[in-house]
Amino acid sequence: MYNTNNDEEKRRISHIKDPEVLYVYAYNYNWDNGFDIPQAVLDNKNCDLGIALLIFYRADGFGYLTDKSDNTHLSQWLFFIKKLYNSILAGKYQKGKIGFKAPLSKVQLYKLKKIITEEEQIFIKEIEGKYMEADI
Repeated sequence: MYNTNNDEEKRRISHIKDPEVLYVYAYNYNWDNGFDIPQAVLDNKNCDLGIALLIFYRADGFGYLTDKSDNTHLSQWLFFIKKLYNSILAGKYQKGKIGFKAPLSKVQLYKLKKIITEEEQIFIKEIEGKYMEADI
């Protein structure tokens, strides 16, 4: 996985029809390689809410939910996470066959419940579906 150039990998991802395969890409992604591959997964029409939330949390969505101030030192990350945050809130990603439970400790969940809005509850609610751990 990821032995080819980014453009070739993004082309492959754009043709994936199975959400489980998209999940595998998102779950196993090495974030040191930037945001192009996760964005390609998110842009795929078969990406569902469970996959989008996985990517959100893997990209430090918890950090964004707890402090939404602009961090100019991480402008590429901030652009990516804000866009994903807004897309999730706007309903771009629908519940599909992939399940998701926010990877939060009880303390983190408690902190978030105190500061997030009703609309942001989507980030902490469990998504029913097939739960996968797909290390490759």
